Parts: sequence; C-alpha cells; structure tokens
Amino acid sequence: MIEELTYEKVIDSLKEKLPSLPQILEELVNKLSDPNSNVDSIEELVEIDQAITAEILKVSNKVEFIEPDEPRIVTIHDALQKIGFENAKRIALNVTVLKLMKITKFPVNFCCEQLWQHSLGVAVASSELAELISFENPDQAYTCGLVHDIGKLIKIKYSYRTFAKEIASAHRKKIDLHDVEKLRSLLRHDEMGYLMMKFWKMPLDLALTVRWHHTEDRGIREGIESPELHQLIDIVYFANLIINKLQIGYSGHLITKAPSEKFLRSFGLDKDGLEILENNIREKYEQSCPSLLLL
Repeated sequence: MIEELTYEKVIDSLKEKLPSLPQILEELVNKLSDPNSNVDSIEELVEIDQAITAEILKVSNKVEFIEPDEPRIVTIHDALQKIGFENAKRIALNVTVLKLMKITKFPVNFCCEQLWQHSLGVAVASSELAELISFENPDQAYTCGLVHDIGKLIKIKYSYRTFAKEIASAHRKKIDLHDVEKLRSLLRHDEMGYLMMKFWKMPLDLALTVRWHHTEDRGIREGIESPELHQLIDIVYFANLIINKLQIGYSGHLITKAPSEKFLRSFGLDKDGLEILENNIREKYEQSCPSLLLL
C-alpha cells in the first residue's frame, strides 16, 4: 500500500534540504509591513547582508541615478539617499527572495528567470493596485506579490520531475496549473506556500495571502475576518491575473483568467478602465525593472 502524500510529510522530508530563511528576511518583511518604518532602520538591516549592500551600491551608481560628473557612491548611507527609500526596500527584498530561487534546481520546462520575472511583475502590479484603491501599505502588497508563488519552489525542491509533469498536464488539458492541482487532488502550491510561510514564522497576513491568492470569492477564504486582509488578498489575486494576461514572465500557466465584473467594480473598474490599468502596470514594470531585475 502506497502511503498517502501530505503537505506535512513534504515539509518534514525537506527540513534538512529546505532553503534556510535568510537572516534579514523576517525583519525586513516586518519593516516593509510597517508604514512607520524609516530609512535609518532599513540602513541598519541592509548592512547585515553583503549581497544586498552590493546590489544597492550597484543600482545607485547606474546612469539613471547619477550624473556623468558625479563621483561614485561608495557608502550605503549615500546610496539610500540617492535611490530613495522605496527603491532600497524593494531591492533588499528582491535580493533576499531571489537567493531562495537561485539555489533551487528547476525542471527544463520551467525556469528560475521566468518565475522571477512573473513574481516581480505581480509585486509591481500589487503595489500599483494598492495605490489605486488607497490601500494603507503598498509595501506590504508588494511583498505579498513577490512571494505569492513560493509554494512552487517547495514543490520543485521536493520533486522537480513531478512538478514538470504537472505543468505538462496543465498544457495538455489547456487549463491552468492551479486547476490541475485541484482536479487531480495534488499538493497545491498555494497551500504549500502557506505552510512554508508558517514554517518560517513569517507574518500571518503574508501567509494567508499566499494561501488564498487564487481565490476570488471572499466567502471561501477560511481564517480571515479582517476586511483589510481580504483587500490585500484581492490585490494579489488581481495582480496575478493581470501579469499572466500581460505575459510578463511565466509561472506555469499558459491560459489566462479574467476577474468577474463584480470583482472589477470593487476596484472601481470596467473593461475600458482595466485596459488602461494593464497598460499602466506594463509601463511601470518596464520602468522599474532595469534596476530591480537582478538576474
């Protein structure tokens, strides 16, 4: 008799192999979730991690930030002043999450670079949507967008061959990967990501957003009472649909889904407004990613 595979068994089997949580990530996520965090607190965190320090210095010396006759920036303090608080926070988060992706062996039909581009796209779109509806903390939305597919990394780490077969099955059936997981009672990447966040002791709002990022219907989302958290999940759910439609990166889905008209109205949008929003998000992604795409 074959023993049933469960989420807990996967996590247990990977405890020695799981990418360790970078020292800075938990504190960084908490500061990004706090609208009152300031540049000094980020500077202290950044200096803990050499890779983040190097990336911020590299970005601060790019042509879009520095004048031709201006001396090179060599200190983190000057770099943060040059590129701005928002860029610095997001670069720090991006470097940290990208580290986790780079140490994972991907299947041939699903590559790290494409998942990273998708994740970064959802982060940028989540931030834009947060601004659109005046959500209190666009940084928190950005963070949730960036890590929404972390469960795929765990599934790949457990068995990249099995994950490759699931992607191939989704392509053959012409449905998205999440639907394949549900229809075949496979381990779902949204649930696996949620458990990973809990294993890493990350903030509950982030874990629950990862868990429900494919679920539009608020009535189905278990364990959520806060309207603000529902709104955060709405943002990441919507951002994910938009980035898949715009074909920014690749997350294993070949088909695109559209939000319901009722959902669109909750963002104050109709079909014409959605098209304008999508164009704005693509433009924002293309503007920001020269300094944020780190591959």
